[in-house]
Formats: sequence, C-alpha cells, structure tokens
Amino acid sequence: MKPLVSVIVPVYKVEGYLERCLDSLCRQSLADIEILLVDDASPDRCGAICEAYAANDARARVFHQPENRGLSAARNLGIGHASGAYLMFVDSDDWVHEDFCKEAYECAVRYQADLVMFNRERVFKSADGGIVSKPDPFFPEGYKTTQEALDIMLTDGGNAAWNKLYKKELFEGVSYPEGYLYEDTGATYKLVVKASRVYYLAKALYYHCLRSGSITTQKVTKKVLEDRATLNSQRYRDLVAWGYDSESLDYRFKSFALWYCARKKKDASDPKYVFLAEGLRSGRIPEKLSRRQRIMIILFRYCPPLFELWCSLRGTKIC
Repeated sequence: MKPLVSVIVPVYKVEGYLERCLDSLCRQSLADIEILLVDDASPDRCGAICEAYAANDARARVFHQPENRGLSAARNLGIGHASGAYLMFVDSDDWVHEDFCKEAYECAVRYQADLVMFNRERVFKSADGGIVSKPDPFFPEGYKTTQEALDIMLTDGGNAAWNKLYKKELFEGVSYPEGYLYEDTGATYKLVVKASRVYYLAKALYYHCLRSGSITTQKVTKKVLEDRATLNSQRYRDLVAWGYDSESLDYRFKSFALWYCARKKKDASDPKYVFLAEGLRSGRIPEKLSRRQRIMIILFRYCPPLFELWCSLRGTKIC
C-alpha cells in the first residue's frame, strides 16, 4: 500500500542537527508515512547518517545527488519519487512535533483540503546561551479564501515550504526554481493559488531553528540580492496579473523593494532595479511599514541624495 504522506528532507552540511531532525520524523504518531532523504552531495557525515536511519526504519529512503545542486533540486527530486497522496517538507536542521503528519493529514481529510497551513515555533539561542522557543502569532482556524491564504503566506514564515501539507497533484506543473536561493518565494504562491480549498490549522507543529550559517541568516551577498529580486518581482507580477490585490501584497512588495534599493546602487540599465524602484515611487505608502521605512521611502521619492546618504551612514542597519 502507498503511504498516506511523503515527507521530503533535503540534506546538506547539517551533521550536528540531522539526528535530531530524523529522530522527530521516526517518532511520528502517523505511522503510514515515507521519509525521503535527499543527500545533496554533503561533504560531511550526513550521507552516512541518512543510510544508518534508513537501515533501521523501512519507511526511510535515501537518494544521493552526485553533485551539490541546491535545495530546489533536492526538493524536486523528492517530489518526483514521492508515492504518498500528500507531501510535506522538513529542513534538515529543524525538527517537528510528533503529530506533525497526523494533525495535518487528518485535517486535510476531514475538511477535504488541498492545502493545510499551520504554524511554527522559532527556536534560537538567547544571549546567555540558553534555548528560546517563540511561536508565531496564530490566525483564526478555518477555511481560507485564496486571498486570505495568500495574505497568510505573505506574513513572516508563511512563505516557507515546511509549515504546510499539500495534495500531491498541486505540484503538477509547479516545481521549485533551481539555482536560486529563497526558492520558496518562487513556488509557494503558485501552490496556494492552485489549491481549490485551503484550511488553516491553528497549531504549531514545526520547530524552525534559527542558526548562523543557514540560508535565512546568511549575509547579503550579490547572489542573495539578485535571487531575491528576481523571485520577489516575478511573484508580484504574477499575483497582480491574476487579480490578487491586498494591503498585505503592497506592504510586502514595498518592504522588499526598499530593502533592495537601499543595498543596490542606482542602475537604470538593470531591469530589476528599475522595476523595484518604480514600485517604491508609485502608490501610497503602506501603514504597516515602520516609521523608519516610511521616512526612507519619502526620501527615495523626493530627495534621492539624502536617501543615498542615509543608506551609506546606516550600513547593515539600513532597514
């Protein structure tokens, strides 16, 4: 019999965190799952750790990439080999609640949902070296319209692949963009729009480890800057073209455009810069932006030299 849920875990350079992640998956209260471990040519012991777990748990299968191809390629490979009716994702430096699969699956069946969204707890080290767990704000539980689901997706953490359960058919024609960082930005919104019924489960089932060296905490390199600009711009264009219009989209787009333009030198020959700069210059300034962000947008619109001076003085604390 096919498993009810396929859990896809890309693995790369997380030797110190991987066993905690896999232990949490092997302890799932929903037994009828498969665990697809994709070793993305990790140079440490991750591949061997995956094999050891697969030898002890028949639900686990290991795939070894011949070369490092990135998170998107690893997820796409897992999707291609998944045999479950539903898919879930886990990053290999995180871990999950013992009811991670059961709660989401039963919710999908009970409410006939193509997509179930739920919450996470952020876990990080405090100043004194202890571990702090902080849940994100919850939304009211229940069915969500496409616009409501997209609004949730546009909140911090809502865009991630891992705090959701998907009917596998949603991935027909949708894949994670390979070669990009922040690949969730290029895929999650398409899956939300494709889902005919979305349910929000007001529970935290995922523990997201915020650590130095992860993709979400890495320094702003040229690739980070350009990849985020490409994916955020395309997401905005698509959603507007599909008729999605909300304060959340305007806020998220202008917030990102400010982040980008504050770090990127003015370049009229760069179509990404031109598009994002025009987004800052047009329309109203969202009320959800901080006072500092609103001031910066006003300077960008009406006094560019002062905007550039502000950015040069603020350094990494631009916005």
